Amino acid sequence: MVGQSKAETTTVRDGNEVTVTLRFKDLEKTIHGSPESVLREISGFLTTVVPNIDLAGKITLNVDLQELITDCQGVLAVTPEDVVVLRGLEKLTDRELVLLNLVRGRIGSYIGKAKSDATSSAKLVELVKKNPGTIAGRLSELANEGLVERVGKGEYRATTLGLHRFREEILSKMKAGA
Repeated sequence: MVGQSKAETTTVRDGNEVTVTLRFKDLEKTIHGSPESVLREISGFLTTVVPNIDLAGKITLNVDLQELITDCQGVLAVTPEDVVVLRGLEKLTDRELVLLNLVRGRIGSYIGKAKSDATSSAKLVELVKKNPGTIAGRLSELANEGLVERVGKGEYRATTLGLHRFREEILSKMKAGA
């Protein structure tokens, strides 16, 4: 079992019958029967369900925002007003600038500097300093790649994949560019 996974068992013996409740992550299974049949079902549960969940856990993508913030040290900073970019903008493309500003929105929301983790397309036009058509095109491209999602009328946010790509590709480019 990985991470915070744990299996719990509760056994109640009633004559020759046994009742066992297994809990693993979000799954719960109650088994009732003879000791032998319950043991077979427990074994089946552990050999099929648990490894499959653990396998899925091995390919699950998560981005810890605290770690991302730590990685952004020297590139982004938190001021009393907002999350600001300190350096590294020079070599970024329009789409990278859009994603950067959506990541800023996620970070700002996480640390309590923004009410929402979404950023409006109008705000992106202002931040990236490109015309609305360019921003709309980049948002469409990023959304098609799963890096950005629309969360309301004219509101967008970086997805988990977008945060990951930002960390892996754009952040290193920003650090190297200064």
